[in-house]
Formats: sequence, C-alpha cells, structure tokens
Amino acid sequence: MNLVTVFGGSGFLGRYVVRQLASKGFFVRVIVRNPNEALFLKVYGRVGQIQLIGGDIKEEKKIQEYIKGSKCVINCVATFFETRSQSFNVLHVDAAKTLANIARKERVNQFIHISSLGASTKSSSQLLKSKGAGEEAVLQHFPDANIVRPSLIFGTEDTFFNRFAKLSSISPFIPVVGSETKFQPVYVDDVAIAISLLVETDQQKRYLELGGDETYTFKELISMLLNEIKRKRIILKLPFSLAKVMAATNDFFRLIFGDLVPAFLTLAQVKSLENDNLVDTKSDKFSDFGIVPKKLEIVLPKIVGRFN
Repeated sequence: MNLVTVFGGSGFLGRYVVRQLASKGFFVRVIVRNPNEALFLKVYGRVGQIQLIGGDIKEEKKIQEYIKGSKCVINCVATFFETRSQSFNVLHVDAAKTLANIARKERVNQFIHISSLGASTKSSSQLLKSKGAGEEAVLQHFPDANIVRPSLIFGTEDTFFNRFAKLSSISPFIPVVGSETKFQPVYVDDVAIAISLLVETDQQKRYLELGGDETYTFKELISMLLNEIKRKRIILKLPFSLAKVMAATNDFFRLIFGDLVPAFLTLAQVKSLENDNLVDTKSDKFSDFGIVPKKLEIVLPKIVGRFN
C-alpha cells in the first residue's frame, strides 16, 4: 500500500496536500488533534482512502504507531505565534526532530519537511530562527529529507488577504509594518502540487524554495487587495521601531493573560518582516517540476470576492 502520513493535514497548506495526494491514488493517514473538525478531508478521496487519526506531533511515545507502514511522512505542522503551551522551539525544532528520528528508525522511505522562506538560525526573528533550527534538526536525523520553503502563501483560507480584508471593513486605516519588504506570493495549491510530485517521483534530498513569478512589496499587496474589494483606506506605514514596541507590549500581555489577548502583532512577526522574502535562484523551484505558478491577480478575486 502506498501510504503517506501527513501531520498537520487539516491546516491551510495540509488540506491541499492531502487532496493532491488522494487525487494521485495514495492512501493518506492524517494526524490531527481533533478528527471531528477534519471530517471535510474525507471528501477528497474514495471511501477508506483518507484515514483520520486523533493525535499530536508532540506525543513522542505514539509517533511510531502513527507512522507505522508509511512510505512517506510529511510534516506540515507550524505556528506563527507562541502560546503558553506551544512554543516555536517545541513545535518547529523538538517535535520535527523527534518525528524525523523515529521516521528514520521505522525505515520510512521518504520524509518531507515544510519550512518557510527566510528560515535561518541566524535570523533575529524567533519564528524564522526556530524554522531554520528545525530544518537542521530534521536533516541531522533524516539526511535524505526534502525541505520545502514557500514564500507568502495565498488561497481561499489564507490568513493574510482575508485578515486585511476583514480589517478594512471596520477601520479607515490599514497599518503596514515593513511596507517596502518584498514577497513572491505563491498559490497554496501550487505548493501542494509540488509536494505531491516529490512523493509521486520518490525524490530525496531536494531543497525547494517556492515563490510566484511576480514580486510585490507589502504595500503593493495591500493596495492590490483594496483595489480588488473596491475600498479606499489609508495605508499607515509603521516604522519598525514603533512596531517592535507595540509587538513587545502585545507579547507581554499574552504572556500574562494567554489566549485571552489576540496575537494581532508579535515581535517575531515584526522581525521576520525586516528582510525580503524572495526565492534563492540557486535553489530548486517550480520550474524544476514543470509547474507554472498561478498569478495572484487571477486568484485574488476568488479569495476576497465576498468582501467586495
């Protein structure tokens, strides 16, 4: 049986990965914390093709059971902000390391780790620093692992365009940190297709940096969004110095009150915006798999049409 086990399969990217794998005939085992909230994944495959198992990537003693019999293991688990019970290091480094180590011991043929463009142990952002450390930990325990690093991912369920579109419906101002920071937005399903091709062709030791063909600044992305939903709002450029103070304050209150305080801006997010989020031309990319990434201007109306 061509069984692929996906951790984080009900998340934004994970659900597209599951659908692409199912469309190629793979049996998919999805490890999710709450299977009842992931039942929608079942419709992506035939009866019995997609199996939902309640579990957590942090449950080290059960991982062997989760991945038993798998041809490939894919780690899509990630978080953009820390909580009292879930830190960047625990999720991006320790859990990823443990998963890769057990996958190797279980003689899993292929391991795919989803990271982020800009991930580096030298980053000043704890988010990107932990992602970089996670990559190194995975490769240390599973040297033939494939590392996939997408740029800003967009799609119907994304937290970027949807978040700012919602904000525009209640505020005359759109605050932007790092207005000139550059991105190569990438469509979520294109990333999922690339991942499914890694599995289908049994690739090893591939290092992919995935971004769209067009480059936009943060400000240009917000302007494009506002134009699409036909709203005039003032784009308020926040200097990094002010944004860091605001973010540090938000982090402090979240430390005290936990999830009662929303993570509207964190220090890790602010610092991750200090550098451009662009694909390294020396890395593998979409063209190496014959994929032409979809243009943002084509997909954006479908994402934010309801806000028009």
